[in-house]
Amino acid sequence: MGKKRDIPTYKDTHPADLASARQLEAEGLKPAQDQLPAALFKYKGKNLEGTCALYERSECVPVEQKSEAS
Repeated sequence: MGKKRDIPTYKDTHPADLASARQLEAEGLKPAQDQLPAALFKYKGKNLEGTCALYERSECVPVEQKSEAS
């Protein structure tokens, strides 16, 4: 098993250079193959709460475009 590492956790807001997988997807990006989350984000809404991983946008890669079958 790998070494534990300290990872920052944000609540309510987070730095603009970090994004969730969903945000990255909307921008046409995805985390690189070996990219680890840079931080965690705890969110809470009226009927929803949870935690998601945040990734450094600068380390992400473009999502491959699926080619149409001929």
